[in-house]
Amino acid sequence: MNQQTTAQQLVNSVTLLLNASLEVLSYVDTPRALTLLVNEQVTVIRADPDRFVRSTHLTLPWPSIVALKRYVLIPRDLRSDPELASRGEVLQRDKRTCAYCGARGTTIDHVLPQSRGGRNTWTNLVAACTSCNNRKADRTPDEARMPLLFQPRRPSEPSRTQQMVWDLLAAP
Repeated sequence: MNQQTTAQQLVNSVTLLLNASLEVLSYVDTPRALTLLVNEQVTVIRADPDRFVRSTHLTLPWPSIVALKRYVLIPRDLRSDPELASRGEVLQRDKRTCAYCGARGTTIDHVLPQSRGGRNTWTNLVAACTSCNNRKADRTPDEARMPLLFQPRRPSEPSRTQQMVWDLLAAP
């Protein structure tokens, strides 16, 4: 594998971020997880055993799951609204596939733009490639003549990721 491919994989990968209580918080870009690791703010829970990120002075594991060392209190109103979605969760739900053209989706788009009252909800956020996101701009899909390839919806099992973490930690 050449360095260019590895760099692209790093930029395009995500890491599951857990609270100190091992409660799922969100997905973060792997470079962000590595920054938290270097700054000693997280502990690696699980890493790819065959891949590492190397620099002149450091060799770090390629993290797939990290946990904060200090507990972060999540406001009750954010935790209790199951309709709110994060960037990482939307990218995972959409399998990083652009909802407009089917190419690799690296950004998220508000179906109803935020400037028109669109919220960060499961049904209003989709993965999008940069080109489609820029082309759609501050319009609805109908106005931009960019029909969605699928209707965004809330995942049927919102706690599936949390259950996966618990199963992983319970395994011997």
